[in-house]
Amino acid sequence: MALLLVANGYSLVRRSIKPDRTSVVQQKDDKVKVKKEDLPETIKKTLEGDAFKGWAVANAYKMSNGEYEVELKKGTNAQSIKFDKDGKVK
Repeated sequence: MALLLVANGYSLVRRSIKPDRTSVVQQKDDKVKVKKEDLPETIKKTLEGDAFKGWAVANAYKMSNGEYEVELKKGTNAQSIKFDKDGKVK
């Protein structure tokens, strides 16, 4: 009898700690990949400045809130820069 109670309790615990996969899907839907050429002019000008000299745009995304995220690469280094709706670095 005790063994059945322990097994049933374990089963309930396993069901309650399953990862929530819907939240992961929602996070991916919050941003849409865009081409480098489709970025706003203000962002392009910022990325062409001295602060990002030598960095190449690997990926660019438009967020559902109108902001942008740009992934940059320089050799083996990588960084992600977020821009507000006006194209200014956050």
